Parts: sequence; C-alpha cells; structure tokens
Amino acid sequence: MRTSPPSPTEQAVFNKFARDYDIITDGEIGVQNANVLCNPIINSETNPELTTQTLAASLLKVKNQIKFKSATYKKADELARQMTPDEQQIYRVWSKNQKLLISIDGSEEGYKNVESILGWLRGNSVTAAHLDMALSNLINSPGVGQRIHFHPQPRQQDRSVVQGRVNHAFNEEPKPKAAAAGIQGQEFVNGRRNHAYVPPGETAKNVTAAPVDAWQRIIEIQLKDWTTPNQEARLQNEYKAGVAAGKSLRDISTSLQGMIKDRQRGR
Repeated sequence: MRTSPPSPTEQAVFNKFARDYDIITDGEIGVQNANVLCNPIINSETNPELTTQTLAASLLKVKNQIKFKSATYKKADELARQMTPDEQQIYRVWSKNQKLLISIDGSEEGYKNVESILGWLRGNSVTAAHLDMALSNLINSPGVGQRIHFHPQPRQQDRSVVQGRVNHAFNEEPKPKAAAAGIQGQEFVNGRRNHAYVPPGETAKNVTAAPVDAWQRIIEIQLKDWTTPNQEARLQNEYKAGVAAGKSLRDISTSLQGMIKDRQRGR
C-alpha cells in the first residue's frame, strides 16, 4: 500500500487509458471513475503502480461501477476538439457564468448542452456574444434533436410562475361582486332618501387596483441594468432560463442581481 499521490507519468498513463476505453474523466463522475479504478491498485500491497496492465486488470473487476462515454459525449467532445485552446477557455468561462445551465459536469445533460450549443455555432466564431445568442435561440426555438438542460430548482411555494410561464394573475385581488339588488340599490324607500344607497358609478371608483407584483417590478428594473448588448443578452438569457426552469420570481431576481454584482466587480 502506498501513501504518495500518482506521479505525472502515472497520470499520463491513466489519461491515455481512459481515452482508449471511453472512460469519463470530467466532473464528479470523472472523479468517481478515477477512484473506483485506481484505488484498488494504489491500495495494493503487491503492485501499487498505475500502468496500462494494472489499470486493465482493475477495469475487469470494477467495470460495472464505471461510467463510460455515451454517443452524446463523443459528439460534444468532437465539436469541442474543433475549437482552439482560446475558444475552449472562452466557452468554459461563459458556461461557468450561466448559473442555471448544466455545464460540463460529467452528466449526460451537460454533454447534451455542449452538443446543442456548439452545434448551433457551426460556422461562427466562439465568443461570449455568440454563445449568448446560441443559448437564447435554443431556449426559444430549438431545432430537431437540440435541447437545453437546466439545474433542477426547489418546488415553488407560490404560483407566480406556472409551467414555465409568468402567472400574471398571481397576487391579483378578486374583482368585487356587483352590489346585490335590494335596499342598497334603491335611492328612495317609502318616500324617504335611502342613505345606504350607492350610485353605480361610485361603486366602480371605490374598487382598489390590484397590486403590482413587487418581484416582477424588480426584475423589470434589473433587466434594464446593462450598458452593452452583450450584457443585455446575458440578463435576458438568465431570466428566460429561470422561467423555463420553473423558478420563482424571487429566485430569478436573486440570480439577476448576482450577475449584475459580478459585472460591477469586473468579473
């Protein structure tokens, strides 16, 4: 049993072995795969070195615990390899800023997002503005086989958003019922003026206007807090993604405020 971490040579051997056998190495799933495959070797008392032979022997024993690359992963990886290192970095930074979007985390949904977004970008340079445009178009009108996945959100405690759409009736007070016919509807009773009488026109004046949803008003203000078209697109995408994910208006507003503060700090 050894206590030292894998050497650079062993890491290179593992990376090549993982590529050759389509083993996922990204995100938490990649960490789990590495632990399942390598820990039995590292903890071995006979041959604790990571080599192609020891990795192959370990894989035979733990194969049912390993998650392999799917067709979606391979498609996303193929598109990613067509980008330059600078473009790959631009994509990583951009996706990290999309708080609701499932990024490259080793999940099938994350790879599907990469495939859909990079597939939409074919022929266009990889910039933050083009990525914003791609996400916006994929949310509003996805093509055949294209889909965007978002992180699941806590179940709503209110009805401000229903099935991904803003519920404009939320917080509206019920309209007052028409005054019941009877003594209130009579100006004179037995020849005397009825002081309980309310003219129809006055009834309408006394109706209290339905309150405007405060969070919706805040969001409207936040969506105007931009100085460049790129910043506007990011705020709009965050709002649309929140609505599509079924988030409450309060949570959407919190996400928008976080983006605004990040921008003000120069991130």
